[in-house]
Order: sequence, then C-alpha cells, then structure tokens
Amino acid sequence: MKIQNLEEYAILIPLRGGSKGIPKKNIYIINKLPLFAYVAKSAIETGCSTYISTEDNEIKNQCHKLFQKIKIVDRPKKLALDNSSTEEVIEHFIEENQQFKHIILLQATSPLTTTIDINKAINLYIKNRFRALVSVVKEHSFYWDKEGQPINYDPFNRPRRQDWDGAYKENGAIYIFSAEHFSKTKCRADYQCTLFEMDSKTTIEIDSKNDLELIEYILKKMN
Repeated sequence: MKIQNLEEYAILIPLRGGSKGIPKKNIYIINKLPLFAYVAKSAIETGCSTYISTEDNEIKNQCHKLFQKIKIVDRPKKLALDNSSTEEVIEHFIEENQQFKHIILLQATSPLTTTIDINKAINLYIKNRFRALVSVVKEHSFYWDKEGQPINYDPFNRPRRQDWDGAYKENGAIYIFSAEHFSKTKCRADYQCTLFEMDSKTTIEIDSKNDLELIEYILKKMN
C-alpha cells in the first residue's frame, strides 16, 4: 500500500555519543557496519525525510560518510547528558522542523527494524486515524512484582497458552505520533495507542556484549 502525503512525515533517530553500558554503542561495528547504520538504511528506503539527532562529531562524520540523504540535527550538549530524555530530543527536533505533521521515532538499538516494518507501521497509524503508535511484541509470560504478587494472572486459575491472549510488550523499535499531539502532551504515546506487532526476535535489547553478539548472528542470518 502506497503511503499518501509522505512529505508530512519525518523519521528521527536519536544517537547520543555517550553510553554507560557499552562505550560508543551507537557506532559499535557489527558485520563491518556501525550499529546505527542498519536502522538508518531502513529509514532512508521508506522515502521519508530522515534525521539523526546527535551531539557527537564522530557520529556526524560517520553519518555523512555512509548516508548522503540523512540530515543531521545538532543536538545541544544539555540534551545529551545521562539524565536527558528522548522526549526532550523530540521537542527540540519539532521546534527546529515545524514543517512535519508526523514524527516516526526509530532506535538504533533496534537494528532488526526493516523498511517493511516501518511502512506497515505508518499504514496502520493512518488506518487508525493517526492515533499514536507503539511497536510491541506479543508475550505469553506470567509476571510477578518484587513482593511476590502476581501482576497479570491469577495463580489459582492459570490459563492455558491457547486460551490466553497474552500481553504486549514495547520493544522500543518504532513510535509514530503527530507533532500536534506531542506539543500538547510532551509524550510520544497516549493512554490508548495503536499497537504495531513485530517479530519476537525484535525484543532483544542491546545492553551488553552478549546482546551485540546475538544481534550480529541474527543479522548475518537475515542477510
């Protein structure tokens, strides 16, 4: 399905230079490419205007070297601290680029996100009348809090997998929202969102070298 009014959409990829867990995580080399390159390539192939927000000169140089079509947003240093929020980065982007009606937020730490995923998410967002979209994976897991209390099921009436819809977990890959919605709420989501379901393997979060090795293996298989 062809996306109408594509010029109204901007893809934003936040890339901070610092990282506590894995130094320079966003440009960590996986299969001869920096981590961010995978989602950046998928973004460009949608045909949407694609922006990378960063304060880091090394990231800027790699972006220019690898992707001529990507535009760089110079992120202020005060928005690149350990306690800086993604919402602050979104707000800065919208203030600098008021021509876009809708923002597609992608994460470099979700390199399994494909162009097909992004296009499907946009179409679902449009179908649901521009209700804020969050990408998720479906899980059939039973959760408990730290006090040992069940969160999402009754232990005395344990459902069978085939009789239970399960729960949906954010995978942090794709968020879509209108600039108008964000300007009013300062939030990328809402109390009732459009849920875009993705493959279970996309739930991998890159927090350790083991995660990087697993992602590298999966990407090799995909390619």
